[in-house]
Amino acid sequence: MKALKSSSFLFVFVFLIFTNTLFSKDSMLENDSSTAQNLGEHLKQGRFSFHHRTFYMQTINKGLLMDYSTLATGAGIGYFSPSWKGFHVGFSGFFVFQLFQQNIYKPDPITSNVNRYEIVLYDMNDTENRRDLDRLEELYVSYEHRKSRLVYGRHKFQSPLLNEQDNRMRPNIFNGIQFHHKAKNWQAHAAWLNAVTIRGTVDWYSISSSYGVYPFGRNPQGTPSDYKGNIKSAGIGVTGFSYDNHVWKMQVWNYFNENVFNLSFVQMEKKWNKGPLKWEIGGQGLFQTALNHGGNPNPEKTYIQPSEQSVAYGAKIQVNSKKNTFSLNYFGIASNVRFLFPREWGREQFFASLPRERFEGNGNLNAYTLKWKSTPFSPQLSAQFGASVVQVANIDNAAFNKYGLPSYYHFSADFAYAFKGYLTGFNIRLLTVFKPSQNPAAVPDVYRINRVDLWNLNLVLNYDF
Repeated sequence: MKALKSSSFLFVFVFLIFTNTLFSKDSMLENDSSTAQNLGEHLKQGRFSFHHRTFYMQTINKGLLMDYSTLATGAGIGYFSPSWKGFHVGFSGFFVFQLFQQNIYKPDPITSNVNRYEIVLYDMNDTENRRDLDRLEELYVSYEHRKSRLVYGRHKFQSPLLNEQDNRMRPNIFNGIQFHHKAKNWQAHAAWLNAVTIRGTVDWYSISSSYGVYPFGRNPQGTPSDYKGNIKSAGIGVTGFSYDNHVWKMQVWNYFNENVFNLSFVQMEKKWNKGPLKWEIGGQGLFQTALNHGGNPNPEKTYIQPSEQSVAYGAKIQVNSKKNTFSLNYFGIASNVRFLFPREWGREQFFASLPRERFEGNGNLNAYTLKWKSTPFSPQLSAQFGASVVQVANIDNAAFNKYGLPSYYHFSADFAYAFKGYLTGFNIRLLTVFKPSQNPAAVPDVYRINRVDLWNLNLVLNYDF
């Protein structure tokens, strides 16, 4: 949203005034752990960060359907001040530069569908801008006291559904206020978020305008969803509690999207040792209801129908040895209605999840996933493999299949290597995904391209210090 983008300059101005006042000679009292004699010395005790990322991605679709590839690079810096009476300030920014692209801005000539994966490396809402993709990201003031922390401004937020979804060039960053408290084995989280800059964009959006930034599928009547620009919401309230005593692990979250929906999520896990092996079982579930009219009284323009109530559940059994982890996972969505959560706000973290696909937007879904993680030679090298069978409602059933995704098999191989010594901070990742449909002959090309019967290849180089 342009208004949010322009208002960021005012926010920066106020932020700088606050920082100057906070650390001015007249007002600054010496930090208990600092020997700084002036503002400059004190600021030098802060932490600078640098992040470079180069990302190559390629999607190979079946037959004559269009293929895509691109190479992006970028870098960012950040500064996070030392403590002064418990107060901290921080800011960061990042730029992205397109080195190469093949077809990612062209509609497929057979289906007229557009690119899905590669375009999110850049600004999907300004396809002409390929050389000046920069954005101010974090910009916050925080206060810490003992084991509590309060943050106000633009900052990162992590939870099972609303999170950074940092699997492209840049992550989600949220604007608002966040509180976190830790006491022994417990942690508590609370936040009110009213704006977000979304992975694959450079602008900031109010929560209302963030709906529909990504492709928005169909409403239950089978017509294209028309909620983009038509949702009214003041923001998102998030509360969470987690507990971990190294045997039992539990987390409970609630997402209150004012005027649109309320969703509760719970997850429990138990660990135990048996001989040389470590075992783990887990269960998770969510319950979602619409609020008022689901964002708009017009059923064709609302995000979630007033009558929609979704229930989903998952389970896992896992065994760990010294260098290997195996798990069998399940996730299901009840057959009565779709599970909905804006894809603009984060990436699902269910037991059965694998890269490059989500379960959101479906009802009557069953997914069975086998995962294997290994560190065969050293902790620096890790390999993860996944295989899923995902059964969804028929592609013509918009009431249970929002995005027209056919039932599919899902295979992933993910290799990562972290360098040591002089190159500490460098890591390289190779992710390969293959998603064949379960019944290829029954899938029209318009529902096949960028959904199933494809290969997705990713090579990522990161450097952080």
